[in-house]
This record gives sequence, structure tokens and C-alpha cells, in this order.
Amino acid sequence: MSLEESPITCNLFRAKSSQICGGCEEVFNFEMEYQNKEWSIHKTSCKPYKIVSNEKFGRCLVATRNLKPGEIIFGENATIVGPKQGCRPCCLKCFTSLDSVASLFRCPGCNFPFCQEQCAKSPEHEAECVVLSRARSCISINDMSKSHPVYQCITPLRCILLKSTQPKLFEAFSGLVHHNDLRRQTQMWRIYQVNIVQFLRNVCGLANQFSEEEIHAACGVLDVNAFEIRLPGSKRQQILGLFPIASMMSHRCVSNTHHVIDSNTYEMTVRASVPIKKGEQLFTTYTLPLDGTNDRRSVLRQSKMFECDCPRCSDPTECLTFLSALRCPRCPIGIMLPIRPLEENETEWQCSPCSYQLDAAVVTQLIDQLKEEFENIGPKDVEKLEEFLCRHASSLHPNHFLFTSVRQSLSQLYGRDERYLLNTLTMEQLERKVSICQQLLSVADVVEPGLTRLRGVTLYELYAPMLLLAKRTYEAGHCTLAEFKERIVAVEAILSEATKILLLEDPASTEGAACAVQALNQIQRWIASL
Repeated sequence: MSLEESPITCNLFRAKSSQICGGCEEVFNFEMEYQNKEWSIHKTSCKPYKIVSNEKFGRCLVATRNLKPGEIIFGENATIVGPKQGCRPCCLKCFTSLDSVASLFRCPGCNFPFCQEQCAKSPEHEAECVVLSRARSCISINDMSKSHPVYQCITPLRCILLKSTQPKLFEAFSGLVHHNDLRRQTQMWRIYQVNIVQFLRNVCGLANQFSEEEIHAACGVLDVNAFEIRLPGSKRQQILGLFPIASMMSHRCVSNTHHVIDSNTYEMTVRASVPIKKGEQLFTTYTLPLDGTNDRRSVLRQSKMFECDCPRCSDPTECLTFLSALRCPRCPIGIMLPIRPLEENETEWQCSPCSYQLDAAVVTQLIDQLKEEFENIGPKDVEKLEEFLCRHASSLHPNHFLFTSVRQSLSQLYGRDERYLLNTLTMEQLERKVSICQQLLSVADVVEPGLTRLRGVTLYELYAPMLLLAKRTYEAGHCTLAEFKERIVAVEAILSEATKILLLEDPASTEGAACAVQALNQIQRWIASL
């Protein structure tokens, strides 16, 4: 399918000659006498991508030069930041969950609760306060532990208010896809009609300023384009941020970029996670990489309004990870896979060695039962998580997404849970943690490859048990000094890669690199002293 370039032309000067930047392929037209000056200015903002038009993806981004893993492609500040749909009452400025705030401050204008007076008086709240104050008598937010429908309108309201407060940003916002035609038949449309559209138009008095279609379009733009922003700390809500350039990156279930959003400034940095060649499309992922195909496609269908047919979704084996595969109940070596993975509700599942088949409905029922069982296990119950793996080993492929989720939890519980602190683990438990991390990495290297959070965190979890195993083995006299040093050097390489990745993350996040850097320095000093 051909990509047609959208024109990106600098019109600072009328052309008598033109130059094309070799980095971003932007076309410059200006008099020769201005070229050196303008070229030096452009070098500071040269972009390694361009916007193109594609029949399948619409507007999308492609690389204009070869990109190395970790190389920054672009940075972008959020146009809009606001609460996620269905959130509990939170401060409309810093998004602190209000159920943990001892003394709330009520905005004197709209009566919305805030964590403190300073947040209520922030400039970000001024325009929306005027609107929300018209509904003051109709809003009662008292129980901070339960979600309140009025918070559904906050982020869409901030979007439409750009029309008067920041017209240029509103113009960029209005150009984003909203899929009103497809969303009109969904349950969410009906919910938005009552909780957002009718509330803003009828109760808050915006009927003369915004039509129902405009407000629904704002809701759609957020649903289709917004990114989730993870805020550090258990007392902060997760929020949504709208990034117009980033929203033009198309989805693929195995992406070639990785983004980090600074939780203080709401600035997104997009990097290449793997090598990207000039001319290749830039992809992000809108789903959880460790989910199975049916779950990923369901999320995309309901929230993004498209049917994903990417190479991973189209492959019954999910790029040989077998994240959705079952064990055959008839033969000991058989693996059950969907014959037509893009028809998840109709396809038969078949064992390749013995050709035994299961209907899609039977598979769905089994997975739903196992999901429910998994979700009922306590988040720190190591024994029950291990028991889940053993009990269903004859039903699910070892890499099945439910097993992978269990291992993701166990990889951090071993060494962190108070009953399984690292220095108290037996040799068998240390080896178990190593095995779990290695299994996770074998999947991550395929579905979330390169310099990604999942790989960085898993490598960090892997280094400590390997270090302890090497140390105890040497102290017990079961290996020579040379063998011990060789194992420590291998651990240092693992921790070095983990540190490199974690340094790219938000410093305020739980995956911050401070501990990794400190540990790496200690190991390097130790190696030098051996």
C-alpha cells in the first residue's frame, strides 16, 4: 500500500531556490542569502519523521532516516490532561485521590472538592469553574471512595473550552479522529449522552455554544487518541493526556517505539525501541502487550473502533510466543491454536498433531473461568499463584497470557514480599525467580522488544537472584574464583542493560533507575577488586 506524503513546506521566503533537509526531508524555499542563517535555525528542530497519508491508517508517521534504539524521535507536551472515565473523586489540578485527604477544600465557585486551596485556585480550573458553577446546586460529591458520574465530563469539557481559551490548540484538537459514525451505536455513546452531553448543555448552560455532535466528538477524540498517564504513588489517580502528534502514530501489537510521559510536566518523549529504517512507519501500541489476541482485539474494537489485523493478531501462534495457545486434551504433545485468529467468535481451535478441534465458544468459556479464578487470587499470595500454574499446566501452553501474568507478579514477589525477602530465599527459590524472569524475557523479547519498560524491569529483577546464587555457590566452594568472576561479569551485563533502559523512564516512577545505578556501581567496584 503506497504512502503519499503530506506537504510540509517552510514558506518563510518566496522561492528562487529550494533545499531539502536530509534529516527530516522538510522542503525550504528561500533566497540564497538567507540559507545559512535559516538552515542553522532549522538544525535545532530537525525532525526524524514526517507525516504521511495512508489509505489504511489515515495520517501516520514514518521515519525520514535510520533510527537507533533509544534515539528520541520527538517530544510533545499534552494539549489536555484530565481524569479518566470512571475515576473516583480526585483533585482537578494534581489528581490526588480525595478519599485519602483528611481536610478537603471546596472551590467557592463550583463547590468541587480539591486536596488544597492552592489547587482550587490554579489557572487550569478557571474556565471550567465558570461552567461547573452553573450546576452547583445539582452536584453533591460527598463519598470520596466511590466513582461519581460528574467526573466523566471534566476532560471533554476541558477539550471544548479550548475553542475560546486557546483557539490554535482547539484547531489541532478538532482535526483528530473521533469516529462519531461508529460510536453512535455503542453503549458508551448512550452513557455519554446522559452524563456528559446533556449535563453540559442543559445543566451547565452550554447548549448555545456547543452542539451535541461537537461534545460527542470531543468524547470520541479522547477515547480514540488519548494516552494514559501513570502518576506515581498510590494516592494519585491515573489520568488521560492528549498528544496530537503522538496520536498520529498507528497501532501495532508489536510496536517499534516506546514512550515515557513525565508525571510532573506531562511531556511525552517518544523513542525508537528497536532499530527503525528510513521509510518505515512508526508504531505504538494501544493495548497491553502481554494480553492474548482476543483480549487485545476486543479492547481495540470497543475503544478505538477498529479491527486489528496486524502481523501478530493474524498469526495463530502470536509470533511463536503462543500467548493464547491451549494444551490439547487428547494428545500429550499437541497445542491447540485458532484456525482463523481474526474470527475469534467463530473459528475452530485445532491441534496440529492429532487434528482434534474445539469450538470457539468452548475455548472462551474455559478462559473466562480461568480469568475469574486468577483475578480472585490475592495480589501477594505466592502460594496460590504457584498453585494456579501447577493446576492448569495440562490446559494452557506454558507461555499462555494468564501464566505470563502470574509470572510477572511472582517475579517481583520473590525478593520483595515480606515472607520472601531476597536474602531469606533458598537456593531453589532463587533459581525459581531466575527461571520466571527468563521465561518473561523470552516473551518480552518478541511482543515488547528492545528498550522497553517490561524488559528493563524484568532484567532488574533477574540480576539480584543471579548474583546471590553466584555468591553462595562460590562461598560453598562449588566453583572456582575464575568461574565466580565470570558469573559476576554476566550479572553486571544484565544490570547494565536494565539500568540503560530504566534511565529512560520517568524518574518519579516505580521503575526509576536510582537503585539500579547504585547496584551497578557496587558490582563494578566488586569486579575490579576480585
